Amino acid sequence: MKRKLAVFGKFLIFFMAMFFTMSSVANAAPKGDPIVIGAITNLSAPYGASLKASMEIAVDDINSSGGILGRPVKLVIEDWKRQVPLALAAYRKLVMNDKCVFVFTEGSEAVAATMQEGAKLFQSYPHIQMAQYASADDLTLETVGKDYEKYKFFFRGFSNMYTQYTPALDMWKVYKDVIGAKKVALIIEDIAYTKTMITGKKGIHSYPPYKELLESKGFDVVLLTQVAAQEKMFLPTFELVAKSGAQLMVWAGAYANHQTVAKQWQESAAKDIDIISFSGASGYKNFMDMTNGGGLGWIAQFPEINIPYTPKSLPFLKKLEAKGVGLMVSSYIGYDGPFLMKAAIEKTKNPKDILGIIKFLETTPVKEAFWLWQFDKYHDPIYGYPYFTCVYGQHQGPDKFVVIFPEKIRKITNPKDKFIPIKELRKMNK
Repeated sequence: MKRKLAVFGKFLIFFMAMFFTMSSVANAAPKGDPIVIGAITNLSAPYGASLKASMEIAVDDINSSGGILGRPVKLVIEDWKRQVPLALAAYRKLVMNDKCVFVFTEGSEAVAATMQEGAKLFQSYPHIQMAQYASADDLTLETVGKDYEKYKFFFRGFSNMYTQYTPALDMWKVYKDVIGAKKVALIIEDIAYTKTMITGKKGIHSYPPYKELLESKGFDVVLLTQVAAQEKMFLPTFELVAKSGAQLMVWAGAYANHQTVAKQWQESAAKDIDIISFSGASGYKNFMDMTNGGGLGWIAQFPEINIPYTPKSLPFLKKLEAKGVGLMVSSYIGYDGPFLMKAAIEKTKNPKDILGIIKFLETTPVKEAFWLWQFDKYHDPIYGYPYFTCVYGQHQGPDKFVVIFPEKIRKITNPKDKFIPIKELRKMNK
């Protein structure tokens, strides 16, 4: 018996030694020349800060688990300060000097310009450009869709305007089925990517003006108005909304200061009318504090809520919070983007095999921290849970921010909570 135990003990020691040796090899510190990725963003904006922090976390996670093919990943961030010439200069630097394999970009104006620069550089400096936070249809439909050979290096990590117009996005279902609104006021920021919301679009993907789309779904659009991108006085707009008889305000745009909007909303004649917005700071869980309570009832796209999409999502969110940065839509592609690159390079076995990486991204779904990533023939992400999905949350109190849509995600995060009209919330929070 003692001999058997001794043999077993030796076997156990050997097994454990082998296990820890294998683990240390698997997680050995990466060595060699780094694989370089770059990002161009507006660091003074919340989404820029979130993109930077998210990419830093991703790169740290990749390097701490052995890198890519045993090599370290290096991240280079450039600030375009919402100036297209700076974006172009940064892009050339990242591609030509830093030899980036992937370059992440944002802002429809900057993306459009850098994409053209990328097309010129691609033959001499093969690379992938991936845009996040850029919705203009033409970025893909008029480029990859019409001249694949010239623009095959370009992918988008965010939904285009066509997606945002179709039932696939289901925004109108939020208005109708969740909020229960019939009369809608549209407030559209006067910026590049929202222009087709006013005009509609014809081409590869055709859609009507957003007003007409909503009317075709049975809504009564009682007001359509625009605000300047840098506007700071919103009380006149809210007066128009109040006089219109609207039951819901839809705020479309990405650059208005939502803190200012919220404070003025709660002081206006439209304070009892629910509001929903596209992304921005309204999605921060501390939005109530940021607005001194003015954000009560606000419905935000891509809310900063700990949603357990995958085993990787919650650990990432904790790391992002530790950096003091809020979760935004840029956080998702900021974190998942480097892992998409990792999956592609590990499949091709060569970071210089850009054509192989392109083919991988075109054909292979990848599940990372948040969504299942799969690109269509125009290099846009496929939309709809478990693929890239818009989530909506509502600020229901100082410490209560809940998912209200989609239903599948609401049920796994806060199954007992649902949308509450602003009138009721105000009574509940007195």
